[in-house]
Amino acid sequence: MIVIGAGIVGSSVAMGLAERGLKPLAVDIDLSGRLSSSEKNAGGMRATWWQRVNIELCRASIEYCQRVRDEVGFRQQGYLWLYDDATFAQAVEHIPLQRELGHPIEALTPAEVNRRVPEIDKLDGIAGATFSPADGLINPNLLKEHYRARALKLGAQFLDRTYVVALDAGASEVRLQCWQSDEPHTDEGLVRMMTQDGSGEAETGRVFELVADSIVVAGGAWSPAAMKLLNLRNWTQPIRRQVCIVDNRVTNLANYGMIVDTSGVYFHHEGAHILAGYSPPDEPPGYHFNYDGEPFFLNEIWPRMFARMTSMERLRHITGWAGLYEVSPDRSAIVGLAAPRVYEAHSFSGRGVMQSYAAGQALADLIANGKYSAFDASALSRDRFARNEQVWEELHI
Repeated sequence: MIVIGAGIVGSSVAMGLAERGLKPLAVDIDLSGRLSSSEKNAGGMRATWWQRVNIELCRASIEYCQRVRDEVGFRQQGYLWLYDDATFAQAVEHIPLQRELGHPIEALTPAEVNRRVPEIDKLDGIAGATFSPADGLINPNLLKEHYRARALKLGAQFLDRTYVVALDAGASEVRLQCWQSDEPHTDEGLVRMMTQDGSGEAETGRVFELVADSIVVAGGAWSPAAMKLLNLRNWTQPIRRQVCIVDNRVTNLANYGMIVDTSGVYFHHEGAHILAGYSPPDEPPGYHFNYDGEPFFLNEIWPRMFARMTSMERLRHITGWAGLYEVSPDRSAIVGLAAPRVYEAHSFSGRGVMQSYAAGQALADLIANGKYSAFDASALSRDRFARNEQVWEELHI
């Protein structure tokens, strides 16, 4: 069994397979994950969603992270989500489902929001809020390394600097033509290879072949490259997401978890500073990693945060980064059997860290036993698009 992609989802799949005695080999162009979505996200870990399968997979992943919380830096400080008139009624409608699935959540009035977080002193536009105490923040890199360490202990292997250039899924086996670089790649080289774009640069390495009884495509935002090699329809679009590290020298949010404003800006305590992100609705798809810096902060982050909190008047930009969401048509993951001997786990649409454990376990069961067991991801099969049974997730930032 070969796993293509060893980010947080691929590493979880490798762990799940190794736990079932299948001795997987995971290949990745850059195991350090410098451009990986799991390294460039905001660190949120929540089960506050509106679709049953998304709640279930996130709840199971949260429960796992609770058991290893010290090892993966899990801080269970909750999610406070602010809604406007158009969305609060929908949020309240979904509370019974969330509670049915074991996710504790409460509805708050604007006044209760202010009492809980006094820094939120401008309540205009807030119709209500939800607070989910089981949600929280996590260190995605530590979680990924946890999956890898357990997988390695159980017999899995990981190949670094390895790029799959050809795939042939036959009746009895899958053949992978691979190229492995002798040296680590530059960021520019990684983007070029992962997107099949840009001018070449001289690099040394070796070409070799791998053979497996089946494969898992878990390449995150770069899964379309494998889909193309397999002549399978690609449903994924990479979308840039930018995150700022900011500070105002006076406001300490250390007692709170993630806060999501009605405007779509989200923020939380991050060391001595504040992490804040926003996803412009008109962001074009593509493999864009340029961070727009202080202009992005001044145009998108600061006005929204100051409109909600007086204490953010003197907010200043420190640094930031850009990463990718791998977005599906219904903003839910694609997990399951893609073709004979080809499985997939990608297009998590910003939910990869949050669902990584349960998705890896679910797919490992499907591969090892031919069916789902403890975690059922059947609703996330790619067949849903042909059946017009999309799992549309509206609660998305």
